[in-house]
Amino acid sequence: MAPPTDEPEIAVAEAVPSTENVPAPVSATEAAAEPMAEATVAMEATAATEAEAEVAAVPVTPEAGTGEPPRLRLHATVAQLRAGLKGHSRGWVEASLVLLALLWLLTAAWSLLDAPELRWGVAAVGAVLALFCLPGLLLYRNLHIGPRAAGFNPLPAMAMMSLGLLIVGVAGVVEQPGLAGAGVMLGGLGAALLLQSLGLTPQELRHYCAALAVGSGGAVLVVSLAPEDPWALLPFLLLMGIGMAGMHHRRFQLVGWYLGCYLAGVGALGALVDRQVAVAALIGGGLPLAGSGSLFLIRRYDRDARQQLCRRGEGLLAAGKPAEALHEFNRAMEGAQREGALFQAAELWVGKARALAAHRHHDRALTHYAMALEAAPQDEHMWFEKGELYRRLGQYAAAASCFERATELEFPFTDGWLALAQMRERLRDLEPAEVAYRNALSLGADAATAQLGLGRTLAGLGRVREALKALDQAVALAPDDPAPYTARGDIYYSLKDWERAEQRGYSRAVRLDPGLTRAWRQLARIYRAQEKSEMMVMALSRLLEHEPDDLSARWQRAELHYHAHDFGEAMADLHAILASDPGHHKARQFKALILERLDDKGWH
Repeated sequence: MAPPTDEPEIAVAEAVPSTENVPAPVSATEAAAEPMAEATVAMEATAATEAEAEVAAVPVTPEAGTGEPPRLRLHATVAQLRAGLKGHSRGWVEASLVLLALLWLLTAAWSLLDAPELRWGVAAVGAVLALFCLPGLLLYRNLHIGPRAAGFNPLPAMAMMSLGLLIVGVAGVVEQPGLAGAGVMLGGLGAALLLQSLGLTPQELRHYCAALAVGSGGAVLVVSLAPEDPWALLPFLLLMGIGMAGMHHRRFQLVGWYLGCYLAGVGALGALVDRQVAVAALIGGGLPLAGSGSLFLIRRYDRDARQQLCRRGEGLLAAGKPAEALHEFNRAMEGAQREGALFQAAELWVGKARALAAHRHHDRALTHYAMALEAAPQDEHMWFEKGELYRRLGQYAAAASCFERATELEFPFTDGWLALAQMRERLRDLEPAEVAYRNALSLGADAATAQLGLGRTLAGLGRVREALKALDQAVALAPDDPAPYTARGDIYYSLKDWERAEQRGYSRAVRLDPGLTRAWRQLARIYRAQEKSEMMVMALSRLLEHEPDDLSARWQRAELHYHAHDFGEAMADLHAILASDPGHHKARQFKALILERLDDKGWH
């Protein structure tokens, strides 16, 4: 009498390659996303970033027979100067404030001590301060790295600045303070126009820049012409305040500092005409220089403090303390919110996203990644991190989309190509997966992992010879990794080449990793196809050592023991099944059958 058969719990393996080396999904923890973050996920980040940017030199291609074109030489020189100034904005601003203080001290000493010879000191300091315009222009370009507005020919602006200097010189000859003030104002307007001609001032901020230039330059002119009538100064101070407020609101503090350097420096040269011109320079140029420069330094110090909190949070994350890390990131975000810089602080959003992900608050982490990418949409590493989180959650289509975006932003992103290939493979989108694996290999990704994935993908496409060749390379690169052997066993299993599936595939895999339960299952199926009952019992026994609750394997082993007339071992397996599942009806029938056989033999 044959025993009842029961194999619904384990299905025969499909003839497709395994994807065991691709990380398994992790269930998401439901958490309410923060209201502020969710309300602004789709908001476009329009403010310019204050972070110092890497400045790469413009490639220069010499023309055959003529040497480098002058324009390319100029661009290369400017790029080199910008690269040299990178990271030194604070030092230049602090130095300008020191020069401004020295200018004030010399002017005050000149007035108190009635020492006209100090005019040469005032003029010398002013000349140095005026020279700060050139590095100031480059520093401004380094800091505000957003898209440039449409510009125009800068020659008129440069001509105005030069003409202003010339007028100040002429005023020294004819001893006319008012003329010197007019020259300073004209040069200041030219300096503001130069920013606009180079496309460095956003279109919506040009009226603020013009108000700042007119207000500062007008203040110099009024104080030079009519120092006894302070009421005439008020409209220009009002314009100056409006311009500074508008530029500072959008984080363009260096505009006021740049204009202040020019006005204060060139105005101090007017000290050779009259002391009142130097006083006018301190008012018209000193106010925007000191105000904008000081605010820039304050914001830089605050930003440095936030970055220190971020670094501390990253360190706590690396140390496995996500709760403390989350506290540090929250402190940094509170400070950024008070300053109105929260939505541009991508490093804060992504840092908190990592901390939330470590806490398994995956929904909130995804929201924070979205906010980080609103602030820095061109950061391929943030796209990659977001894709990794989607991968952990088992949302492979979303993960593939993020990895694809990362590779679009940075083509030689090897980790991005490898992750994209694995996601395409999981989604059974095999042709794009093959392309991604080959790109990863050509860009220097981990060759063993990429060859393994490529082999599985080619097998899925039916290109068996190419697949086996790729897997052989994976074995040669990582001989101690069981995954290539398992994948090779899958290919031979699909071809019903049982001997090679066992010897070149699964047997080698379980030698390297005896806990590889899937390989033991496949070996059991092969031994069943070969009618090797003893080997099948061995494979099932090794499987049950690592998965004792696998009822399907126990049922199969009980069947094999029954057919081998080893009723005691069969009963032991059936008892284990019933202990795990008391309602297992077929196991009770099987047990009754064995007891009946035992009764027929006179065993009790």
